[in-house]
Amino acid sequence: MMDNQLLLNARTRVAAGIYIKQPPHALMIVGLPGSGKTALAHYLAAEVLGSKDVTSHPYFLTLTRPKDKRDIPIDDVRQVLHKLRLKTPGKGAVRRIVFIEDAHNLSGEAQSALLKALEEPAADTAYILSVPSIRSVLPTIASRAQSLTLHPVTLTQAQEHYAGKYPQSAIKNAWQLSQGRGGLLNALLGNATEHPLKQSVDSAKQFLRHDKYQRLLELDKLSKDKEQFNLFLDALGKVLAALQNATVGKGGRQAGLLRSRRLVTQLQAALAANTAPRLIALELALKLEI
Repeated sequence: MMDNQLLLNARTRVAAGIYIKQPPHALMIVGLPGSGKTALAHYLAAEVLGSKDVTSHPYFLTLTRPKDKRDIPIDDVRQVLHKLRLKTPGKGAVRRIVFIEDAHNLSGEAQSALLKALEEPAADTAYILSVPSIRSVLPTIASRAQSLTLHPVTLTQAQEHYAGKYPQSAIKNAWQLSQGRGGLLNALLGNATEHPLKQSVDSAKQFLRHDKYQRLLELDKLSKDKEQFNLFLDALGKVLAALQNATVGKGGRQAGLLRSRRLVTQLQAALAANTAPRLIALELALKLEI
């Protein structure tokens, strides 16, 4: 039975319940940054493995990008695959789960190694991958996994979920800023400063208070880490959207905010297309109309 403490869109909740009843050998949780992919992966694994704290379960293995690396290296994948040679106790159909957090960060070699493991899965082992998009991993990997999409939650769902815990105005503001992404919404309300996208939202708010020179200095730092820069652009777009919603009816400011939002969207696409981050940072600093 799904945990009601987990804020999920109704469609996502139904799909998650189906997974728990009959887990496939590979599941791909698809959702934008801040949608709550890791929280859902941990919950599903806990239910399947029968563990209250899955992060301490001996047969719950996690792969994630090391902080000092640009990707998940093949050696890390090989280490996990080596552990799969060990037998697992018990009689359940799935007794071990490998969670690959942000699987799009797998290096090319690592994806190839994972593909081979998915083609010949161990009978007692299931894989859970989290990705922002199915297209962010090799098509051959995506084709071997069932997908579960984390849809945005509605304002009504958020208000019902947090009723009595936070003021309705705070819930509405956090929902608008998060655009219904459950993980970020929860982090904003709980002031979870360790949440990466929450940190980026705070940075974006501070950025908008700076003058152009200060913005240039900040963007120069951010552009040195492509993943962090992408999170910042995502957060900046959310902050601008929230500001636009708050200024409905104020024509001139609305137009400038709309153009700024379009600029951020264009720059996100440029970053995804491997345009030099420093060029994107310069364009943002010069053309942002707020």
